[in-house]
Amino acid sequence: MLALALLVGGSVVALVGQHTAAQAGPAIVLSLLLAALGAWLVLCSLRDALRAQPDGSGLHDLLRAAWGRRVADLLLLALVLELTATVAGAAQSGARHLYAVAATLGVEPRQWLPVQVVAAVLVLATAAMALLRPRRAVLLACALLTLKFGIGALVLVLAARHVHYAHWIPWLPNAVAPYRFGVGGVVAASVPLLAVFASTGLLLVVAPLVSRPRRQLVLAVGVAVPVGMLWLMVLAALQSGLVAFPALASTRPLSVALQGLTQLQWLLPLLPAAGAAGLAALQVVLVLLATTLCLQRWAGGGERQPLQRAAVIAWLGTAAALLAVWLPEGLLPSLPGPLALIALAAVCAGQMKQSGAARVRAPLATALCLLPLLQRLF
Repeated sequence: MLALALLVGGSVVALVGQHTAAQAGPAIVLSLLLAALGAWLVLCSLRDALRAQPDGSGLHDLLRAAWGRRVADLLLLALVLELTATVAGAAQSGARHLYAVAATLGVEPRQWLPVQVVAAVLVLATAAMALLRPRRAVLLACALLTLKFGIGALVLVLAARHVHYAHWIPWLPNAVAPYRFGVGGVVAASVPLLAVFASTGLLLVVAPLVSRPRRQLVLAVGVAVPVGMLWLMVLAALQSGLVAFPALASTRPLSVALQGLTQLQWLLPLLPAAGAAGLAALQVVLVLLATTLCLQRWAGGGERQPLQRAAVIAWLGTAAALLAVWLPEGLLPSLPGPLALIALAAVCAGQMKQSGAARVRAPLATALCLLPLLQRLF
C-alpha cells in the first residue's frame, strides 16, 4: 500500500491526461507499459544493491557503501528537504481539489479563504496523523487510498458503457501538429511516467524496519507496479474512449470526459474528492519516509523512541506548513521529484562495481533514472 500511495496517491492521473495525452494519443496505455518496464529494470538494480549489503540496509547505508559517508549525508539531507517540499506541494494540490469539490456544490471558498491557508491546515493534519503509531498511520493511509480506488472503480463501472470505440482508432496515428502522436509520442510520454513508477524505489528507506527486506520490499513493489500500471491503463483507456482525445489535455481529464454525459454528472464532485484522498495518503507516506530517514541517520535509529519521532514529525510538519503558506501555488512539487531520482540513480550507479548481471543492469537503470530528470530540467 505504501508503494501504491507513491504511485497513484498524487496527481499521476492528471499527469496521464495533461502531460502525456498530447504526445501519445490513444496509445497512451503503451506509454504506461513502457514506463513500468523501465521501472522494473530500476527496481531490479535496487534489489541487487540490497543483496550486496547485509539484511536491514537502508537507503543511507547503500549510498554510503557506494559513494562514502559525506556524499550519502548530502544526498540524504537534500532528499529529506525535497520530501518536505513535496508534502507542502501535495497539500496545496489537495486544497485545490477540495475547492473543486466546493465549486461543484456552488460554493467558492477561494474568495475568502486562500488556498495556502487550507494547505497549511492539511499539512498540520497530516503531521497529526503521522504521530500515530506507524502501523496505525499506514492503515490510515491505506483507508484514504482505498477511498480513491473505490471512487475510481465506481466511475469505471458506470462510465464503461458510454465508451465510443471510434476514439481508440487508430492507436498509433501519424504526427499531427501540435500533438506528437505516433511511436515517438508514445516513447516521449513514457518518460514522465517512468519517474512516477521509479519513485517506488523510495521504499528502500524502510528497509531497516523490515525483517527480510530483500524479499518483502521487492515483493511489495513488484505487486504494486503492475497493479498501478493496469489501473492507470484502464483509466486512460476509459478517458480516451469517452471524449475526443485532444480534450483530455487538461488538469482534470476525467472530469472533462464526464462533463458531456448528463446522466453521470453527479459523479463530478466525487472525482476531486478522490484526488484529495489520494493526496492525503501521499502526504502521510512522505512524512513517514522523511521521518524514518531522519531517525535512522541523525537519531541513531531511534524509530522506537516516541519523543524523538514526535519531535522529527513536528519539525517536518512545521517546515512543510510554512512552505505551503509562503510559496505560491504551482511552485512546489506534488510528486517525488528530481532529488529522489538522483538518489535512486546513485544507488543504481553504485552497482557498476559488481559482477555478473548486476553490472549489466546498473548503467541501464542509472540512465533510466536520469532520463526523466533531464526531461524535467529541459
